[in-house]
Amino acid sequence: MKYVELLPTLLKENLVQTRPPSLIPKKFPARWRPDLFCAFHQGAQGHDEEHCFSLKIKVQKLIDVDVLPFKNLNQSV
Repeated sequence: MKYVELLPTLLKENLVQTRPPSLIPKKFPARWRPDLFCAFHQGAQGHDEEHCFSLKIKVQKLIDVDVLPFKNLNQSV
């Protein structure tokens, strides 16, 4: 599942809250993309949900505490 598809569910279930956008840096990092916007960072410019490290960390923490199920595709059933 893509993060852009997962985020609305996480917000609806109050498992995450959006974050205010950070200040635009004077020197842009190499990964900064002016054509992308992140809903997790309230529409901040420079990345999208699929490239949002903060969102990925939040999702991983939810997986670690078994709030979100994670099925390992490498495991045999």
